[in-house]
Amino acid sequence: MMTRIRRLSAPGAASALLLLSLVGCGSGDGAGPADDKPVSSASSSPSLPSAPSPTSSVNEDGTAKAGAKAKLGEPVLLRYGGGTKSGVLEVTVTGIEKGSKADVASLGLEDDAKKMTPYYVRATIKNAGKNDLSHAAVDPPGGLLDDGTAARQLLVIGTFAACDSYPKTKRFPPGASYETCAPVLADPGTEVTGAAWTGQGYPDFPPSAGVTWTP
Repeated sequence: MMTRIRRLSAPGAASALLLLSLVGCGSGDGAGPADDKPVSSASSSPSLPSAPSPTSSVNEDGTAKAGAKAKLGEPVLLRYGGGTKSGVLEVTVTGIEKGSKADVASLGLEDDAKKMTPYYVRATIKNAGKNDLSHAAVDPPGGLLDDGTAARQLLVIGTFAACDSYPKTKRFPPGASYETCAPVLADPGTEVTGAAWTGQGYPDFPPSAGVTWTP
């Protein structure tokens, strides 16, 4: 996949990279790494579903297949692959919040980006497999616009209190979890209503080829 990136000036403590567009597609077929398995259901909370519906979107080990769809708030088991790390994650998109242009005013966005509205895709990520994923570079789910296309992702270098997307995986053994957030931008007239997990073991383009959450 090729990603066009525009560097933006930043007068404050934080700076930003705006991912403008995604071109091409990932080389993976969505099968993901196969050297880890989810922990047994007896060790997880029985009140939460461990895989998306319908069941045809689930692999034999309970992880989601490429193209699986889930509802916001529904935990989904995902096969994870990134760098030298592989395992199984349970990802729950806990909410999507509409931000304010004032939130990103200090990031020095250029004129076209200043017209966009920030949204914050919040999620909980749990190491649901048996592999230690400490120091794994885990990206949070991205935003999905109301027309099903991917929202433009805002990568902030430095502290961004409104939505911290830095992976909290310095220590990420089996069973550990953390809360994360992806700041994304929507053009005027559009809204971020869903989320998508792409790459990291799943096809990275289009977003529907990964795993998506919608209301």
